[in-house]
This record gives sequence, C-alpha cells and structure tokens, in this order.
Amino acid sequence: MTQPDIFDDDAPWAERLPELRLLLEAYSSVSGEQRFADTPDSPSKAMRSYLRMATYYPGRAFRATAEILDTLKRGLNDPEVAAELASMSPMIVPDGRTRENCLMMMVPHLVAFTEAGERTAPGTPETDWEWRERLPNLANLFGAYFHQDVTFEHPSPGGGLDYEAVIADFFATKRNDQAAAVISEIGDLLSLGSDEQSLDAAASELGSCVLPPDGLSHADWLSTISHDLQRRLHAVGYQPPQGPNSAYPAHDKRAWVR
Repeated sequence: MTQPDIFDDDAPWAERLPELRLLLEAYSSVSGEQRFADTPDSPSKAMRSYLRMATYYPGRAFRATAEILDTLKRGLNDPEVAAELASMSPMIVPDGRTRENCLMMMVPHLVAFTEAGERTAPGTPETDWEWRERLPNLANLFGAYFHQDVTFEHPSPGGGLDYEAVIADFFATKRNDQAAAVISEIGDLLSLGSDEQSLDAAASELGSCVLPPDGLSHADWLSTISHDLQRRLHAVGYQPPQGPNSAYPAHDKRAWVR
C-alpha cells in the first residue's frame, strides 16, 4: 500500500496537508523544465499524472484544492506552513515564477476535474510516480524483491538469478491479497498493449533492476510471474476478501472491486 488513508484525520500519524504532500511528489517526478508548467488552459505533465490517479480516490482533488487555498491564505512564510513544506518534495520553480504562482496555477485544473465528476482522459502513466501509484503492488514486487542485489540473495545453482526463488520469497512474506493484487496489476499493465521496449521501461520505472529470464520477453516474464502466483494462491485455497481489499487503501476504489 503506497497511499495513507488521507481521510482518517484521527490517525496518530495524521498531518494537516497530506494531499498537498502527494501532489508535490507527483510534480517532483517530472524533470525540472516540465515540473511546474501548468497554464490556465493546459495542465502540466505532472498534473495529468496526478489527475489520472485521482480518479481512483473520490474527493482527492477536492481536498488538494482546499489544502492549496488554505496554504496560500496562511502564506508560505507562516512558520507552521513553512515547516510542513520543508518536509515535502521541494518546489523548485521556473525562472520568473513564484511558489505561490505555481500552486495557484494548479487550482483551475483540480477544480475542473472535480466539477467534471472526477473523470479525466485515460492514458499510459507518464512518470515513475504514476507508475508506482497505478500499480503499487507490482511496484513493491519489483522494487523490493527484484532489486540490484537480488542475485546475491537468490543465486541460481547454475549461475545467475533464481527467479522462482524470488517469487517464493515474495509470496512467503506478503499477504495473499497482495499477491492477488500483483496478478491483477500485471493484467492491467499488459492490457495497455505496450511493446517490448515500453514494458522494459515500465518495469524499470516500477523498480526492477533485472532483465527477464533468458529467452523470455517482458510480456512472457510478467505472464510467468502471474501464473506462478496464481498457482501458489490456488494451493493455499485463497478466496478474495468479502470486505475491502487491504492491498489498497480503503478510500481507493480498487479496494472495492470484485
């Protein structure tokens, strides 16, 4: 799970500007010259990525708007606001623009999204942030298990990486609903119709530091992972949860998909 429950204001870890933090993370994943490129008529690459993800989280863009307006009303130099912003992704703005101007330029696009019923044009993720948010459980598998030192942790008897041992490690250390979510997210990724080069780039964005096993394309490898996890879930008699799927935050629509 990559997102906190932003609507749980009574949680011990709750902060005052949780959605602004996530919004700035979306912007920080874009290269400097494109980072705060919103205009009144055109959302930036970062904003497009954020809004596509906001379709999964009812009320998210509305809360982001409220947090921006409250922050601007109090002033970015207010000690409490300044302390909160200091702990977030830094706002390195283009020449000739201010942080206040860049924040205000986000508001029309957030409001338009909310007024349009929280819908936006679908599309392939454009940033590493969006890839991780779109496929959080697959990102955990790739980033935490297929990392740069994985060959030392799971060497193959014949040399190289024991790919099946990595999946076995993942399955043994994660909940069954997370394994099932990986299967679903692999299906989502393959449904984008990406070619081999695009799947290679997507795997890298999701944190993978290894290439597929010899003789397999990325599509073949993803299908192999999916089938392996399906076999393991079947062996333990896994059944989808009756309530919300804890592989996703409770306020994420995907937690309620059956």
